[in-house]
Amino acid sequence: MKDMIKNKGLGYWLCAGAAVAALVISIVVFATYKSALPNQQSGVVAAVLLLAGFAAQIVFTFVPVRFAHIVPLALYTASLGVIINLIAPAIADQANGVHYQGGSFGMCMFYLIAAFVVVGVCIASGFFAQTKNDSEKI
Repeated sequence: MKDMIKNKGLGYWLCAGAAVAALVISIVVFATYKSALPNQQSGVVAAVLLLAGFAAQIVFTFVPVRFAHIVPLALYTASLGVIINLIAPAIADQANGVHYQGGSFGMCMFYLIAAFVVVGVCIASGFFAQTKNDSEKI
């Protein structure tokens, strides 16, 4: 186990950091989506996709695959797409100055920016080596 952790490269650690951030964001989304999203929308899908990306990162920690960061990246990107669709009414309300649909614009922006940062860090991790000695199996 110690050798496996010592062999991880910068790309792995960036994606692992994004996974931890995704876990924290999903917990925040589960805790606040009922009051933060407009029109009583459900943020469960976005949070579950973030959790699935975290779980995929854990799996690929123990199963070395050459392009392992693509699976969590795809899940984080899908979550970002869901978040964009969920917060569109809050953005429209803020732009028009009429808060008809409810929700919290600040929390919606937090969801959006945090998910965008997770996706960006996971994209950046693809430009760095996942292991130090290139020992991925596939």
